[in-house]
Amino acid sequence: MAAVSDKRLAEWLEQVADGLDAGMQASNAVALAESLPSAASENLEAAFRNGDGWGDSLEYSQLPFSFAELSIMRASELSGRLPSAMRRIAASRREMGKVKRRMLLALAYPVFILHFAAVAFAIPYLVNGDAAAFLVASGMVVVPIWLIALFMFAGAKLFPGAAKAVSRSLPVFSRYRRNWDAGTLCEVLASGFAAGMDVTRSWEIAANGADSPRLYRLANSVVESVSAGGKASEAIAAAGKLAPKGFLQLYKSGEETGNLEENLEAAAKRYFTDAKNQLFLASMLYPKLLLVGIFGYVGYRIVSWVSDYFEELSKINV
Repeated sequence: MAAVSDKRLAEWLEQVADGLDAGMQASNAVALAESLPSAASENLEAAFRNGDGWGDSLEYSQLPFSFAELSIMRASELSGRLPSAMRRIAASRREMGKVKRRMLLALAYPVFILHFAAVAFAIPYLVNGDAAAFLVASGMVVVPIWLIALFMFAGAKLFPGAAKAVSRSLPVFSRYRRNWDAGTLCEVLASGFAAGMDVTRSWEIAANGADSPRLYRLANSVVESVSAGGKASEAIAAAGKLAPKGFLQLYKSGEETGNLEENLEAAAKRYFTDAKNQLFLASMLYPKLLLVGIFGYVGYRIVSWVSDYFEELSKINV
């Protein structure tokens, strides 16, 4: 199946959401929506005609939805909020597309400097007529970098769970992941409660959607507490730092006032906004760190070249 960009997926989600809001059946909304490869649209239409729900249909459509996005749409379908959830995911995809383009543009300059330096420092071999040595000298810098980049890209595609675990340990990216996971937890919880699910089932689904080791442990504590006749807020308080920042206060307030669903929706928006801000910061920070590293390499090579030059001069004078 052809690759689907974030922009195309966002446009498709918005078109389907408009169709559902207009009262269309799922298969008709998908048929009228554009932007997807024809094979994907046909598979989805067939799945809906067979009576499959949105969650199962999208999961087996091979479209590039994350596990968290599928969980949000499953819960939103049960609560009758699927169109609004699709629009939020579409907005997130558009933002992700902007971040990717921003990072590519920010990386273009340091990558150019690296290639220029690799060629420039190998020029003396070419001047001396040794083309093979020139290719080897420049390739020793460029080829390993490209191999590492290719390995990282392939690893992220083949092992998304491992890539997510690594991102949780990187500065700035770790804060992005924590906020995004917290937003997913709140979003799915709110949809689960709106659909009439009990507390334990809602927490189990929300934890699966967030797919965070910390939130899995928090959800297990809540399920155990509620099953024993306690309140979810009591388990959240006992869990301490397992809970996202500010989560205990909003959850406890919602339990006491009966506005838990509204509190969770507001919290989800706040966490998602914080996650986007951290992702923007990461898209600016890491290319700059790469540029600093490349300038350090270029400076080292210049110092080494000057040192070798003066050493040769001293030998001639002797």
